Order: sequence, then C-alpha cells, then structure tokens
Amino acid sequence: MTKYGMAISLGKCVGCGACGLACKTENNTEFETNGRKYNWADFYRTTTGQFPNVNYKVFPVQCNHCTDAPCVEACPVTPKAMFKTDDGITMHNDERCIGCQSCVVACPYSNKDVITESVQYSNISFNPIGVPTQDFYNNETSIINGCTSSPKETATLAGAIPPDKNDYTSDEYNDVRPSGVTEKCYFCDHRLKVGENPYCVDSCPAGARVFGDLNDNSSEISQLLAQNQNKRFKNNIGEFLEPGVSGTNPNVYYIGDFNSPYFINNLFAKEIKKLHIYPNPVRNDATVEFDLDKASPVSLSIFNIMGKEVRKVFVNKNCQMGKNRLKINVLGLSVGTYICSLRTNTGLMSGNIVVTR
Repeated sequence: MTKYGMAISLGKCVGCGACGLACKTENNTEFETNGRKYNWADFYRTTTGQFPNVNYKVFPVQCNHCTDAPCVEACPVTPKAMFKTDDGITMHNDERCIGCQSCVVACPYSNKDVITESVQYSNISFNPIGVPTQDFYNNETSIINGCTSSPKETATLAGAIPPDKNDYTSDEYNDVRPSGVTEKCYFCDHRLKVGENPYCVDSCPAGARVFGDLNDNSSEISQLLAQNQNKRFKNNIGEFLEPGVSGTNPNVYYIGDFNSPYFINNLFAKEIKKLHIYPNPVRNDATVEFDLDKASPVSLSIFNIMGKEVRKVFVNKNCQMGKNRLKINVLGLSVGTYICSLRTNTGLMSGNIVVTR
C-alpha cells in the first residue's frame, strides 16, 4: 500500500523561500496574524556563533504527516475531522471540524499562538470563529492615500478573496477555508489526484524536495533515504529525533547537512546539472540543451522568481540518451527573469532565462 512521504536535501536547499511562496499561492493561505502563522510550508531558522564566524541555517518545515499522528488521536468527532488516508496523508475534513483545536494542542509541531509561546512556526493554524478568513482584504486603508489601492479595492477589482485566488476542488478541504476550522498542509492532495506533485516540490529551483512512496523500494525517495543519512524533527523548537527513536513517526525526512562535502560531492553534483539555454535573453523562441546518461521521460516547467509555475512546457516527453535539444516559446510571459526546471527520472536540471522585448 502506498505511503507518501517527503525528503528535503539540506545540501541542495539554499533557503530561497520559493517553496513557501509557492505553497501560499497554491493554497490561498492567509497572512500571519495574532500569533497564527497560516504557513503550510514554513521555516525554522538557527543562528550560532559570533561575528565574523556566524552560522545561519534555514530548515524548510511543514506538516510531517506522522504515521502515529497525535492530532488524529485527539480529534473528538466521529467520523474524525483529522484522519489518516489510505496513502498515509494526515487529512482534514473542513465540514466535520468543530474548531476545538484539540489537534493543535496534541501536535508536537504546533502551537495556538507562536508569539506568546515563543516558537517560530506552527504546522496547524486555526481560523477563529466569527472572524472572516482572509480578513486583510476587508481593510479599506491605502498605504499611500490617493495613490495605491486598499486591500478591499484590490479584492473587489479582482472579484476574488484573495485577489490571486487559486481555484481548486477537494472532497475534504476548501480552496479557501472557512471560519471556525483548523488548516494545514495536505501534501497538495488535490494535485496528487490529477497526477501532479505537491507544489512545493515542483517549485523548488534546486530540486531539494523529493516526494513519493516510502513503501516502494524502487522510488526515488526510498533510494535517497537508503543511500544517505537522514533525520526527522521531534518538535517545532528545533530538536531532532535520536537515531532509533520513532516519536510520532514523522514522514518528512532531512537528508545530509548544510555544506556537507560528502553530500555535495556524492549527491548534489550528480543530480543537479545546469541547462544550456540560448539565445538568452530571449524574445520569442529559445532552445534548451541538456545531456542524459540514459533515455528518460522529461518534464519542463518555467517558474517566476516568486516560485510560481507560470508555464508547463512539456510533461513526460521521451528523450534519448546523450544530447537533447528542446524548443520553448516565451510569448505571453512578462519581461523578467525566470527559472527553467527540467525533471528526469534521476534528478533535476535548472537554468535561468531572461525574457526581453
């Protein structure tokens, strides 16, 4: 039976935040307010040492979709609002949620108020009863009076709240969650059901995130975990589980370490290659050139600098071993810098492209 999980390669992660931005745009999450984060993809940061010998680390974090999820155990309703799916996702049903926040209290990675409880993030957030969600867009105050639009004006003109709302459907959760319920990461289940990865995976320009079936020994994530040292968070205050300790059996793993010579030489250099894109800058058509060690289907997407996929160029296009050249067209894209991301069966290649007119 399928058991979904995620591995994040610390040797590849540069802390750019593209995953967090992509998640926020994909899932229409709110801005942080009153100690509630609403960041389904967030970050835990550490700073050690003294200037000039300072060490700064950024760990991407999200719901760990624990096998022994205490949030599921704590949910008091029947059938449960927080529950495990057959493929291992810790799922939440908005209609069954009564807003008791028992799940938040039980989860070792969550807190009701990150400010008063002095933590950096909370995997589960709550939408207060009686307060409209996305309430920021009811604000009629302009930053510069007579010059900029107020949040409410922007939402009214766009005809949606939030103004950049991403419409999708799910049997369990709403694309914009209502008041009185909790919300969190669902591994983008609405994307999985149409054959796509979680958006944070596809939006990472470095290919640091790998998603797949932990019960399939041949899957990329299983092989990655088998070949490299890994660790899992114990809680949301930066502690990791000791080797051999299962805790809540979190299914988000961290591979290697930052600036690890072994990791960089044996994994990063093997999997990440630079795409050769020409002409660059480009006005209309460009050629993407790359080498494959063996024949493989490839998927090519273009992302903006905010981490949002703006164009899916190819999906599972069969390419031969050796040198390959693919034509792409950038008509319709605004002037600016973009990231071309090409995924193969064995890794990811990327390259920047500048669109000009």
